[in-house]
Amino acid sequence: MKRILITGLLALSLPVIVMAEEQSAIALTAGGYDAFDSDDNAAEIGLEYRFAPAAGFYKLIPIIGASVTSDGAYWAYAGLRYDWSLSADWIVTPHFALAAYENGGGVDLGYGMEFRTGLDIAYQLTDSSRLSLGYYHMSNADLGDDNPGADSIIVSYSYTLGH
Repeated sequence: MKRILITGLLALSLPVIVMAEEQSAIALTAGGYDAFDSDDNAAEIGLEYRFAPAAGFYKLIPIIGASVTSDGAYWAYAGLRYDWSLSADWIVTPHFALAAYENGGGVDLGYGMEFRTGLDIAYQLTDSSRLSLGYYHMSNADLGDDNPGADSIIVSYSYTLGH
């Protein structure tokens, strides 16, 4: 089942990979997974590839990424982001993704496919780099028999490729 989900996520991301331009970016993330549950929280690290904004589609930013936690959970995801500039230096970014999830030794989210929704606030350090603080929630939206969900608080450093 997990192989089918991962294959499906990769197939969904192939058209996005073709759209990549010089404005794409890489983000490194670190933070707390299941941050508000003192029994199951863990450290989390991740890597995300952010494609150039889709010019003809509301400037949505396609993404693919993967994360792993200190308790052995891991997931790969594909989704969309949207940058909303508050000023020259501050950006708010809502994001949504579908994730193929394996719980490892921590909290069991109840299903192999999860929905990942969140919000980041970023400070533009240079023309090609940002530092952000983000929150996201992962849940299976009651597709599984159990749906405890997990909340993460993360810090991200991203830099634009090709500059």
